[in-house]
Amino acid sequence: MSRIGSTERNNTERARFAAQALISRHEQRQNPSDYQVLYVLGFGIAGAILANMTLFIYFVTLYAAG
Repeated sequence: MSRIGSTERNNTERARFAAQALISRHEQRQNPSDYQVLYVLGFGIAGAILANMTLFIYFVTLYAAG
């Protein structure tokens, strides 16, 4: 009987641990600072592309004019 009781206790502990892990994963997905990091990276990359494109167009127009 104690073996069955310990098995049930282990199962409830595992279920509780699984529920806590699921909640912590859900909380991590909802973290707004993650989205801010993505925005900063995205706008940084877009800004770098635009800056390089502007310089390229500037030098192409100088080369074509000269």
